[in-house]
Order: sequence, then structure tokens, then C-alpha cells
Amino acid sequence: MQPKYDILITAGYNPDKIDTIKELTGVHHKVLADVGGKPMVWHVVRAFVESGLAGEIVIVGLGEEYALDFGVPVHYVENQASLWKNLKAGFDALIQWGDPDRHIIAMSADSPLLTGEIVRWFVEACQPETSDLYWGVVRKEVMEQTFPTSKRTYLPLREGRFCSGDLFLGRLSAGLRIHAKMHDFIVYRKNPLKQMQLLGFGTLIRLLFRRLTLQGLLGVIERHMDITGTPVIAPFAELGMDVDKAFQYEMVLDYWAKHRGPAAHD
Repeated sequence: MQPKYDILITAGYNPDKIDTIKELTGVHHKVLADVGGKPMVWHVVRAFVESGLAGEIVIVGLGEEYALDFGVPVHYVENQASLWKNLKAGFDALIQWGDPDRHIIAMSADSPLLTGEIVRWFVEACQPETSDLYWGVVRKEVMEQTFPTSKRTYLPLREGRFCSGDLFLGRLSAGLRIHAKMHDFIVYRKNPLKQMQLLGFGTLIRLLFRRLTLQGLLGVIERHMDITGTPVIAPFAELGMDVDKAFQYEMVLDYWAKHRGPAAHD
């Protein structure tokens, strides 16, 4: 395990696209929406800080003009035209601080229920870090036990249905190497069927007939992307609860009030 991991937080946005969270809350940027008296992105940064594992922290898509106090220094990178370009901008910023073969951690800024405990658990589950990439996934039954109406996007595999946790640990050099190949997978990140189609017709057919296993999918990805990867099945529904829609934001607020707000400590 590395003593510290540089952190890449993606907070990019499309200025030409209507954002229901912005309209609901009146903020200039979705990740500034209030949760428990702090912006969503603040909770993400603090989770990494409280894990004790954070090195340099880079936020792509947010600027100093919002004067956010995270309690630690952060580096801001200007918003780019797409998530794909935001990732490249973040990789380019991180490359200056050390060995390109080191592992970094990436996370989206709209996951305010992330905690230091979850970060530590995830990093420990990734040991001994022999793969190029690790990514968190959450079982449908785990999600629905805590957030039964969250309407996440699930990938149906033989072992069960899984949603992405938007938490990744990977070699910086690997991210730079496969960045071009990631484009279409990022574009279709909310459409598992389209992503499977990108991996080949045979993979799509196996998925449709529930014959695709987690290990089988992993093998296809490794051959297609020329990268070694390991999914990490996390027991935390909070990891899968990013905020894309207004009703999901309301669910996060309800969860916060019950589990982390003043009422939770009465």
C-alpha cells in the first residue's frame, strides 16, 4: 500500500445542458448543492482527507472563484468540454507530482455520502495493487436495502446485478495509455447494453442471456483495453449513491438527516 494517494475529483459540467439539481437548489454548479450545510464536493474532499490516505488533491471542473474552504490545499483544473477531456486534464495535472506508474484514486464530486471509512476499506480491498485498475461496484440488493427507489443503472451478470460506485484506484500511466480507448465507454457510461456492444457482439449476447460472468467480463475488458483490472464489490450503498437527478438529491438529504444530521445523534 502506498502511504499516500493523489486524488482526482471530477466536477465537470456541460454549461449548455439543463441541470435539474442546479435548477432545484439555485447554485451555479451542481456539486455546490448543499448537503448537511456543506457543498456536495466538500464532503467528497473531506472523506479523502479523513481517510488519512490523501496526497495532492486535484478537482477538475471547479475554480477558486467559489472560495471553498476544504481545510487542506487543493489544485483546480478548468472545466473541459466533456468528462473524457476532464479526465485527461486531471491526468496531465497529476503527472507532474511523481512516478507515473504510481496508483491514484479518482472519484466523482457528486457522491456526498462517501466517507473516510469507505475510502480506507476500498484501498485495503485493492491490495496488493497488482492490477492497473480497480473500480468499486455495489450489488443491487445492497443498494435497494438503503435506497430502494434510487433507480441506479445495473449491469446484469450471472453473479447478480451491479451498479458502479464511481470510485477508482489505478495506475496513472495506465489511465494515460488507454485514455483514447475510454472515449466511447465514457459517453455510454449510463447505458450498459451499449458498453457491452462496444466490447463485441458475443459479449452483448452473453449479457442479454445472463451468461456473462464477472470474470468473463473482466477478461474481455482486459483484451479490449490492454489493461489489467479488478472489480471490488463493496458492501456500502453510500458508494453507489451519486446525485444525477432531483429525486436522488432528495434521497441523499433524507439519508443525511436520518444518519448524519443532528437528529441522528439525539
